[in-house]
Amino acid sequence: MKKETDWFLIIEVLLLAFLGYITLTSAVITVKGGDIILKKQSVFLVFGFVLAFFFYMIDYRKLLDFVPFIYVATLILLVLTLIIGKVVHGSKSWLNLGFFMLQPSEPGKLVAILTIGYIAKTEKTDYLTFKMAFKIILFVGLLCVLILLQPDFGTASIYIVLLAVVLFVLGLDKKVIIFLIILAMLGGVFAWKYVFKPYQRNRILTVINPERDPLGSGYQVIQSKIAVGSGMIFGKGFKKGTQSKLRYLPEPHTDFIFAVFSEEFGFSGVAVVLALYMLMIVRLINIARVSLDKEGMIMAIGVAAIFFYQGIVSMGMVVGLVPTTGIPLPFFSYGGSGTITYFSMIGLVLNIYRKRFSIL
Repeated sequence: MKKETDWFLIIEVLLLAFLGYITLTSAVITVKGGDIILKKQSVFLVFGFVLAFFFYMIDYRKLLDFVPFIYVATLILLVLTLIIGKVVHGSKSWLNLGFFMLQPSEPGKLVAILTIGYIAKTEKTDYLTFKMAFKIILFVGLLCVLILLQPDFGTASIYIVLLAVVLFVLGLDKKVIIFLIILAMLGGVFAWKYVFKPYQRNRILTVINPERDPLGSGYQVIQSKIAVGSGMIFGKGFKKGTQSKLRYLPEPHTDFIFAVFSEEFGFSGVAVVLALYMLMIVRLINIARVSLDKEGMIMAIGVAAIFFYQGIVSMGMVVGLVPTTGIPLPFFSYGGSGTITYFSMIGLVLNIYRKRFSIL
């Protein structure tokens, strides 16, 4: 009997979402408007479940036929964001829809994955051609450039990683990969000198030595590391963390929510979450491996790459291993655009798994 649903993946995602939600209930205790934040996140989760079911039910190969229209709509939203968007933390990344603050760069990740799948479907070849690589770089790169203009370097880096992983898996020549790495390094040097703003340089320098500015750029990282370290093996207990409750920890419900979890549940809790994330990534890669076609395979790999990168960077931020980039932790951090996008991605991959024996 053919199994149509990957229940292991569903259980892993639901457990992560549950742990994320209960952590949020603790994180918002001292946050202004915490009750409203919880109510909103509850709505986002329900809407996320609905969209996950939608992407699970609709045949992804038929969905790809609508990608050109979806892509153009996303471009329009990103351009509108640059024109009339709301500035938050120095980046014009949000569109005020009245009833909802939309961050187009979040669903843009899913659109980028669908676009890559569409290109893979329309190019009738089993190997990566120059034409295919050019199209992928052009269309995903355009989304990335619009996000860089906001400027949101953290989110843009997710698109860059997605591009790199997809091209590598599709078989990009090693010489080209080396060239792109060198180009990226040179681009990094250029960005450091001419693009990055002082506060962005400070964030990078803070990773090396957060104590250089303990009350300024290093404050978040120092307080976060204190929260993580004070959790020890079994944590201080649910809703008993002091760093967030005494308001030492900034952004406890978004960027630094994993620090709240670490303080309250300790290393044992962290180990459970890490295991769930790794098992989820393994399941996503396995679905890519058993996919019926190239487009299904590469889209599943794209989803796995995004979750892996965001998880590593977000967790790395709270212990000072990477700069504070504002990259949310999937299924944990508060946010409607992100939550809805993550569940949609899971629904898409479950669809790929369900259709692995079905030929159009």
